[in-house]
Amino acid sequence: MAFARVLSGMLYGVSPTDATTLSAVIFLVFLVLVVAGVASLVPAMGAARVEPMQVLRED
Repeated sequence: MAFARVLSGMLYGVSPTDATTLSAVIFLVFLVLVVAGVASLVPAMGAARVEPMQVLRED
């Protein structure tokens, strides 16, 4: 809401204080953060299950 005046020059056909648009943007940002978290957590969990010495011996 603090940037409503700045955003008003960049928006076309949408009010900067439109509750529907603001909630959709907040939801999409949250969704992107969740997907990025899962995308980084899955390989990290797989790497955590491997014994470090076994990986070093294979190289």
